[in-house]
Amino acid sequence: TFVAGSQPTQGCCGAELHRKSLSLTHCIEKKGLMMSRSVVLLLVQLAVLHSHCDAFSTSFPTSALHHLLGTRRAAVTQVRGLRGTVCAENYVALTRELGKNGKLESVLKSKGIETVEIPCIEFEDGPDLNKLPAALKEEWEYVVVTSPEAADVFLKGWNSAGKPELRVASVGAGTQQVLSAGGIKPVFVPSKATGKVLAQELPGPEQGGRVLYPASAKARKEVQNGLTDRGFSCTRLNTYDTVSAKWTPEQQEQAQKAAVVALASPSAVKTWVDYIGTSAAAACIGETSGSACKEAGFQRVFWPEKPGIDGWAEAVADALQGAEVAK
Repeated sequence: TFVAGSQPTQGCCGAELHRKSLSLTHCIEKKGLMMSRSVVLLLVQLAVLHSHCDAFSTSFPTSALHHLLGTRRAAVTQVRGLRGTVCAENYVALTRELGKNGKLESVLKSKGIETVEIPCIEFEDGPDLNKLPAALKEEWEYVVVTSPEAADVFLKGWNSAGKPELRVASVGAGTQQVLSAGGIKPVFVPSKATGKVLAQELPGPEQGGRVLYPASAKARKEVQNGLTDRGFSCTRLNTYDTVSAKWTPEQQEQAQKAAVVALASPSAVKTWVDYIGTSAAAACIGETSGSACKEAGFQRVFWPEKPGIDGWAEAVADALQGAEVAK
């Protein structure tokens, strides 16, 4: 079976490959398609293989080639050869908690990219959750919120505390959206949506520099350490915990076939690696998840300079393009 970047089948001369390439390129241009170089190369090689392998020629339907020519990215390219069926499934696994993948899915769909939801994480109450309402009634220079889930948990505690006046710092646009929808307008958002940059750029300290940091029990210590190093007095409450989601056999099989996995947290990275490994290309929401992927051993890792859904979607598209070339 031919893949993009491989050598022509034995007995196919360079002149014939060139002739086939010109013919197929003309066909593509006539249809007015915008196709990646790797997909064009794959189709050229399939055309050459079609004419040189009798077994392939009798089992590779022309309609399949037409289907490939009619789509920018084929979700499933199926090639039947001497040894049965080989499937290369170019869909993207979305791994946020169940029901939280809709925004990315919508943007990817508009780009013609197929997705499947395979949650890697779910949330449980943290050991400090009951302490949150009372803590929110105290005087704080800032309450620092660094994820949409942390924002959800914070808002529940804030309502239970009677909605006291608080100065809230949000790590980025996604977290800011959740806070704003719940009635909190953040007073500070860093130039880059990472906990490290938030800790570096947060104004102050003043008024004693007391900061409350409600977080996941598995969150790294970049925020509290960075704030403490700058002279803030940081109190961390582990208000929720992030645990690995349980997969069905069907989800396990889907994950194994995914060309790209979209990851939004180090916890999701750990679950994916524990269940599947690092063979897929990883498209991360930002640098924090990207660094976790590199530390875990992923060879192909993509993330936007500034975290966010649109940038994340571009990283997914780049990762999918890289996966096509790698094949």
